[in-house]
Amino acid sequence: MEDTIGKSESPFDKQTFRITFKSKDYQVVLLKTDLKKNQTEISVLLDGVVQKMVKKDKKWFFEHGKDEDLANDIWRAISLRYRIFT
Repeated sequence: MEDTIGKSESPFDKQTFRITFKSKDYQVVLLKTDLKKNQTEISVLLDGVVQKMVKKDKKWFFEHGKDEDLANDIWRAISLRYRIFT
């Protein structure tokens, strides 16, 4: 019997990032598979909760209005990893 676990996953699936923000560690899982420089929305799993991040006026925000600086730090980590500079 062949082992099929992980064969259908793309390289971006379950890409995990660790962010330290205001002396607190966060685990962020990238849920979006097609990243582009002009991206305006992205979904991430932030400490077990799915969050939608939205770009407005060159700044990133959580859709529900959580900490703007945390959203920008998350995008910075993602953009540095995949060389998507904005």
